[in-house]
Amino acid sequence: MARWGIESLHRAGTRYFHEIESRLTGVSGPGVPADNEAGVIGWGTSWRMQGYLMMAERTGRPTYTERLAELIDQVLDARDDVRGVRDHRGRSRGVWSTAGKFTAATAVIPDTEGRPALEVTVCPPSAHLARLTVAAYGDDCFGFTMPGAPRRKPYASGPLSLDPAHELRADRALYTAYTQRDGVTARLLTGDGARRVRPGVYAARPALVPLAAQTGMIVYPMAGLARLAAERPEAVPRSVRDRIDGYLDAAVRAVAAHDEQWGTTADGRGFYRWLPDEPVSFAGAELPTNEFLAMGRALVQLAVVTGEEAYAERAAAMARALRDDLTITDGVASWPYWPGFGHVHRGWAATGSPETDVSLFRPSYAAVTVPEDVTHALIDLDFLCLYQAAPGLPPVFTTAEMRAVAATFTRNALHRRGLRPRLRHDVGGAGRPGTDREQAHVAAWLPLRQWSPAIARRVRVVQPTLPPPPLMGVDTYCGALLARWG
Repeated sequence: MARWGIESLHRAGTRYFHEIESRLTGVSGPGVPADNEAGVIGWGTSWRMQGYLMMAERTGRPTYTERLAELIDQVLDARDDVRGVRDHRGRSRGVWSTAGKFTAATAVIPDTEGRPALEVTVCPPSAHLARLTVAAYGDDCFGFTMPGAPRRKPYASGPLSLDPAHELRADRALYTAYTQRDGVTARLLTGDGARRVRPGVYAARPALVPLAAQTGMIVYPMAGLARLAAERPEAVPRSVRDRIDGYLDAAVRAVAAHDEQWGTTADGRGFYRWLPDEPVSFAGAELPTNEFLAMGRALVQLAVVTGEEAYAERAAAMARALRDDLTITDGVASWPYWPGFGHVHRGWAATGSPETDVSLFRPSYAAVTVPEDVTHALIDLDFLCLYQAAPGLPPVFTTAEMRAVAATFTRNALHRRGLRPRLRHDVGGAGRPGTDREQAHVAAWLPLRQWSPAIARRVRVVQPTLPPPPLMGVDTYCGALLARWG
């Protein structure tokens, strides 16, 4: 663990940033994956891009924007339309679809004639690893089993039928048997005559889905670079400025691809959501606060750089969503991981029909009211400070509220373990001790030092010399936070 003096946070953070960048290997860096199907660009490369943007903002050195532009060029080559791939709806657009562990996976079970007869969908975790072993039950029924996988127990269905009139009709029987833990549902495909399944082993294929949170993570530094070029052109060399219009256009088009997911509450709080038929674990529900704020940060930058009121309005609506979820007690704020007005925070019950349920893939779900964790708070806190400092946006957060969030760090997020303070897992004030990796995210609180001078001193005590392996893109970002705000 490091004991950096306040005056050396910038210098130490700069060393930290460059050391992490030089040590990244495999999919984490130094290059960019050819696609985002494993989510590495969305949740890895994007952090590195944000780090380079912050280093450029702090130092004004063109070398940082040049490297950022190199990363952006590679990221743009990984878009769906450039690669010629289509998402789960058959669309090929300027976004970065993902699959793997992030989306639901579907196995198509054929009948004895080889025609698709039943689609079985498995929700995460480990949905992409699911393999269904289908066997006949007597003359007209069947069942299937799935072996266990990480964070997933073995599964065995009851007897099922492909006959739409049978009391064991497969989709309805699986709907009735649904449990939140298993997350298994099905869709019966129409066919002619009496049908029987073809026994065998069938792999579940994860859906390719453009996720709004990952889009926001990726385009945020693109829009931020456009803003930096407008406000501080000396930090952006001509070779990069010539590409800014293209970067900005890519960001605008990527954000627009998620317009169908935008929503507001009756009192004007804004959010992004998954559509009810979107093949993800929480189809039909609002994104977690940190995930819709990932898009919110991009909208703040777009509002400033384009001057378009629509971006400012949406950014302000999401700021209100965060503000109204702050619970302030004795001058200290806490807030939930899932938005308090949303479906997951409240939970939902099955209606008896997938057509009227909240979600096509989860008929019911128990309420989840846990506090925000200190890792995902990286995005919340950045949005909060970015919004507060952005020119021309409607005022949302009061000084008292900013001080309360700053006090969250010193009074809720920190606890003393032995002789030195450490981060807890969450911002609620009573959470379990944080892991060593969570300690490496402590720099997230530095931008709030103007509302609590004690923050910088506490950060330097908690901040590790290097994060625990494996090193990731978020570690680059945290180094840049130290350098930018130290």
